[in-house]
Amino acid sequence: MGFKEVLFKENKRLAAADSAKITDTATLYHRSKYYILMKEIEKLILPQLEQGETIQGYLPLTVSDNTGVMNTGYNAQTYVTTEKARWYVDQFKDTRGNRVMIFTETRIIFMVIVEFFEENRYFSYAYDSIHSIFTKKHRRRYFDEHLKRQSHIWYLLDFQSGNHVFDETLAQKDYETLKEIWQRIPAMARIPESNRVYRRNLFDHIASNGKLAFNVGFWLFNLPFAVFLIWVIWNLIRYALGAPTTIF
Repeated sequence: MGFKEVLFKENKRLAAADSAKITDTATLYHRSKYYILMKEIEKLILPQLEQGETIQGYLPLTVSDNTGVMNTGYNAQTYVTTEKARWYVDQFKDTRGNRVMIFTETRIIFMVIVEFFEENRYFSYAYDSIHSIFTKKHRRRYFDEHLKRQSHIWYLLDFQSGNHVFDETLAQKDYETLKEIWQRIPAMARIPESNRVYRRNLFDHIASNGKLAFNVGFWLFNLPFAVFLIWVIWNLIRYALGAPTTIF
């Protein structure tokens, strides 16, 4: 059972009003070391919550299913000094790959786990500071090794809270988990889902817009191929008409 599976299972427990609490540490350990990791995160974050504030859900993020640009290779390098951070790196062979969004009644807490253990660093986004949440579904079609047509669905997620911009890519299961938590928490349910990226000013809209960056990157990547294809077709037409060409 991996990091995501454990936290998805915990979401089901949090959503069930009559579920029994699990307190046997030995049982938790044998179930999964990731469950122990979740409990270590809870042990450190719960005392920092406001009075009466409780955890309502989790959305775990990994390199394999979510954004990996800033969490792999050179960008994933980090230096750990605390006992808790060293334990995490030794046990899970991870630096900045595993992240988690924690949802309470009043806010979203986002953390890179190794940074949380090392520096107690996390980001807090109050629901009443979020104008709207942008999501967009993308589908990529491809052929597998058996030449069967497959499709991969993923989503862009983006919102602004104060001066902070949050953007991420989600797998289908991640999006479904987010929607379930979103609809279950009253304060979060009041935030509209939008098909447009919201920014407080023009500079933020240009400088920190994941949707815009994706569209620009798509066209920069595909435009040379489109120009080359048009050039080939044009020369083939000229060749068929008997005009001199440079293609052959």
